[in-house]
Amino acid sequence: MRILELGKFYPPERGGMETLLQLWTEGFAARGHDVTCVVANRGAKTVRETHGRLRIERLARFGEAFSVSFCPAYPGATRRHPAEIIHAHFPNPLADLAILRAPRETPVVVHWHSDIVRQKALMRLYQPLQSAMLRRATRIVVATPMHLEYSAWLAPHASKVVVIPFGLDLARFAATPALEARAATLRAQSRGKTVFLNVGRLVGYKGQRHAIEALPRVPEAELWIAGTGPLEDELRRLAADLGVGDRVRFLGNVPDSDLPALLHACDVFLFPSITPNEAFGLVFVEAMACSKPLIACRLKSGVPYVCRSDVNGLLVSPGSSDELEVAMRTLIASPDLRSSLGQAGLKRSREEFSLERMLDRHLELFGSLANPVANVG
Repeated sequence: MRILELGKFYPPERGGMETLLQLWTEGFAARGHDVTCVVANRGAKTVRETHGRLRIERLARFGEAFSVSFCPAYPGATRRHPAEIIHAHFPNPLADLAILRAPRETPVVVHWHSDIVRQKALMRLYQPLQSAMLRRATRIVVATPMHLEYSAWLAPHASKVVVIPFGLDLARFAATPALEARAATLRAQSRGKTVFLNVGRLVGYKGQRHAIEALPRVPEAELWIAGTGPLEDELRRLAADLGVGDRVRFLGNVPDSDLPALLHACDVFLFPSITPNEAFGLVFVEAMACSKPLIACRLKSGVPYVCRSDVNGLLVSPGSSDELEVAMRTLIASPDLRSSLGQAGLKRSREEFSLERMLDRHLELFGSLANPVANVG
């Protein structure tokens, strides 16, 4: 098949959508399909790369407004690159425009990563374009049933919606002797305390402040935070003001290559995001692949689907440091519960969230749409 992927950015840009886009494009190409991926560049120059069957077109970008890149060449992508399947990633208004310019006979699969949350004030202007894109879509893929249940926009198009959970290459998290040795070195820095690890940008909706606020009442715990962002200084001051500065470790921007050891070194993965901006949480799957129990918030998003309450983790109310304290104390008090939740997470990661399973499901969908016989009627 000739597959056209429409994304926002591509690695080495970091982020959940960028990680997934690379997994899809490289995975489809490795299985013998011709893949073209169109994204925005960070500079005012178009760069084209070829990697076997994968072609990446990073289009010249002249700034942005409201998180939308100015890429004049983007809307014409579906005309420049004829394809049998267009796989576009929402939210991205540039991709919406490209979809509306696509040949009518080309099936379009829209991957709905999340509703637009931060720019709600602009929805009155944007909604006509979004609605036209959804009408044009042949299928709409969501990562969990909750994406459909809680979306303000997908209900009229429910008959088009297909659930395909995200997947990752889980092999890189397998506990090799070298990985275990590195994890043990990291673990030795915990001074015998229970280590709660958070990985994510230091921004408001990630909720790290609520974990720090719970820590004074959980003296047996250390909180390790991997990531950088605009709130770092504020979070450091909060930890110092609450008297827990010596038990909150800011690890900075941890390279992807070091993440598996860090996940194996911790006792519990703590992810206190407080808004539906957190639509899935790929790092949950990484922690599950390392047999770690989870603590997360009960959001109106895909998070409770990935972190199943009392199956592979514990759920608390968003923004509640009191409930975080209870959850942390519960897991500190019961190593057996930590182990059972962690093992259930490992099993579930392999059954539901593997890269191979995700690729299989997508290619089965693409094949059914690209086959003219399957499209009759």
